Amino acid sequence: MFNKKISQWALMSLLAGTLVGCGSDSDEASSDDVAYIQYYNASPNSTSTVLALDDYGYSAVDFADSMPRYSYSTGTAELDIYGQDENGDTVVILNNSVSLDNDSRHLFILYDDYHQPSLLDVIFSRTEMDSLNDDEDNSYSKMLLTVANVASVQQEFDAYISLDTQTIDEATMLGNVAYGSYTEQQILDTDEYIVYLTNAGTTEVVYTTGTVSLEVETAYKLVIRDSFGAGELKVTIDVVDSTTTPVNYAALEAAADVRVFNGLETTNINLDISSHQEAQYLYDIAPYGVTEYHSLSFNDYAVTIKDSSSLAILFDNLLASFNQDEVKTILVYQDEDTQVKGMVIEEDLRPRAFEYQFSLVNLSSDFDGLAVYFVRDSETIDSVEYKLSDLDFEEQLQLTLPQDDYEINIVYTADNGTQTLIYQSDVISLQGESNFSYILTPDSSSQFGHRLTAL
Repeated sequence: MFNKKISQWALMSLLAGTLVGCGSDSDEASSDDVAYIQYYNASPNSTSTVLALDDYGYSAVDFADSMPRYSYSTGTAELDIYGQDENGDTVVILNNSVSLDNDSRHLFILYDDYHQPSLLDVIFSRTEMDSLNDDEDNSYSKMLLTVANVASVQQEFDAYISLDTQTIDEATMLGNVAYGSYTEQQILDTDEYIVYLTNAGTTEVVYTTGTVSLEVETAYKLVIRDSFGAGELKVTIDVVDSTTTPVNYAALEAAADVRVFNGLETTNINLDISSHQEAQYLYDIAPYGVTEYHSLSFNDYAVTIKDSSSLAILFDNLLASFNQDEVKTILVYQDEDTQVKGMVIEEDLRPRAFEYQFSLVNLSSDFDGLAVYFVRDSETIDSVEYKLSDLDFEEQLQLTLPQDDYEINIVYTADNGTQTLIYQSDVISLQGESNFSYILTPDSSSQFGHRLTAL
């Protein structure tokens, strides 16, 4: 729960993008008594967040991202997690006291709903692993591994691992991992592996990764977190080491989702999407129509677009690649020579507390360099806080908007400074749990000669 406002110095630092750091990413430290800390944000609907220990803040961390490892003095520390409230103010969303013992390692994971978040302190030790790797009488190359489960489906799993040259029958159990818990650490050879999740207490595999590279002598933390992709399980696995960027490994079992937008003003279309293993056919998509999502296996596909009436091919062999768990939309439109073309965009379906991801694609070949203004009641285009700039034809731009009511004004500015209003929307209320994706296309029946279509 939000419980207090951030101090003024920290607020100014946070808005600048980074707070004052403490410690080092190295195991070498100036004091003999240090612990090592890291932070990962797994709260599925969170804003960007910041970890602070005893008023020492670190860099902002978005969902499914982490900060690197730092050293910190031992003892009891006051831990705060900062985020944003409904007014855009920076506040403490979670407060805790943590005990940091000498040479202990901590991965602090923020999880649960952002409005009532929880903290999982994953504690592990590198002592045995480092001792083995430093043994001059043996050529060991060991790494450490633990698995944490913070996916809000709250499903309990058994985790297994095998070399990527082995099968599930040869896999080693890493442990049982319930929601909000983590397995005991295990020391394994550095190598390339496959990770499996089964329903707890069974050998029924529900999640298989591709090849996971665990080839560095370090501590790896496998985090089971929420996924907003096409897979039925709605979880995915991130591998967190001591760096800032986790590596994601989607389930091989997960499908992909695709839908189609027809941006042709006067033509109904059919669409064929096919690979060597699979084909799907969508018929009679009306002008400015958006289909439902359709499930596909991961693969590379060729897309053919036909006139629904004459069956004449309008466009052939658009390449559309779909990886596991991806959600994409195929956009059909005309270029400046009235040739039919297609492009593929990836969708972001993650809900966010108090804010929304707004995406806009320009499919009007008449205009490059458009400015898009998001105008609230008390604003004009000269005073708006939120805008997109230099939106070119066949380009997609995104920004994050706070929950509010907006009028969208799209403006073209000529070289001589003359401004033309390309489109002006009614008031759009950003609310609910979804993000907003819009497509700008020509429309001769519109007052402005253009329209915005919500996907």
